[in-house]
Amino acid sequence: MAKTALVLGGGAPNATLMSGALVAFAEAGVHFDVISTAGAGALIGLLYVAPAKGTPIEALKQTTEMGVADAIYDHFPINYKVFQKSGTAADLYRRMLAMNPLAQSIATEHGDSAMEKLFSDWVQLLFTSACPTDLSGRSLGLCASVPFLEETVDFDALRKIETAFYINAYNITDRRMENFAKAEINADHCRAALAFPFLYPPYPITDPKTGVEKYYYEGAAHDCLNYKALVDHEPEVKRIVVFDVLGADELMRTPRDLYDAWLLSIITPLVEIARDDTKIFEAVHNRNNERQLFKVPFDIPKDHLVEALDWSRSNLEILFKAGYDSARRYLAGDGRALLG
Repeated sequence: MAKTALVLGGGAPNATLMSGALVAFAEAGVHFDVISTAGAGALIGLLYVAPAKGTPIEALKQTTEMGVADAIYDHFPINYKVFQKSGTAADLYRRMLAMNPLAQSIATEHGDSAMEKLFSDWVQLLFTSACPTDLSGRSLGLCASVPFLEETVDFDALRKIETAFYINAYNITDRRMENFAKAEINADHCRAALAFPFLYPPYPITDPKTGVEKYYYEGAAHDCLNYKALVDHEPEVKRIVVFDVLGADELMRTPRDLYDAWLLSIITPLVEIARDDTKIFEAVHNRNNERQLFKVPFDIPKDHLVEALDWSRSNLEILFKAGYDSARRYLAGDGRALLG
């Protein structure tokens, strides 16, 4: 029987584009037999099939809360909510905060008004500023390896879903790409799949067969769109939905400042990798068009493109809406076949 697959690629700043689109697909009743992910797409895909709290739609909508209140971000343009300090002392500090009911309430209850959300983000900034760290010139990455992951994803539920699910990561020790399937995926595999160089240190996973510890980097740094899982493991897939998250030429621009230039330095190679991944897949693995590709374009407002890589809450909300509206338009047009 022919299967339908969803491919979610890397690019954390644009994660809410994917979230918005997936909400539109879920509301329309589109079913995926296989989901193949890389980089930030792994987290969004996991929220879609196995959120730790609420329904998939609720969890995907909640991704806009990863953003920082604009009044703070305008003066301190760092996403301290997602990218957290590293080190043993920092881990202990976060565990102590997690045991404090008041701190947890502030961290998880964002309120409905802009003022309540601003207050929550401000208090979280104070907590983050007080967090110790052992970061030094000898560190292998800036940030802790996604410490909030277990609070976000239900890995036990993941193994029970009908949909096949894959995450890729690059095995530094053996110098090869690997794909992890849902039966084996836990928080360690997800952290390995998100370990983008410089942002995060290489992530260790012990090989269950040999007992040898091996190190991994984010798969999206090598294969931004994980077609390989479909080619190697899912021959029955005949329809593939892929989001054009990183394909917009408009994202390539003159930076506003040094920090913006750093963000662009991350996105620029991912754009080209994503383009090449699709070209290679079509030229090598889909020469006879036996698989139909549904390329979902995202229409980001042109007057907003300069802010599209920001981690401000307003930007994430705008991107979520752009993803949602773009997916709805696509399903009403070229993507109508996915509704059958």
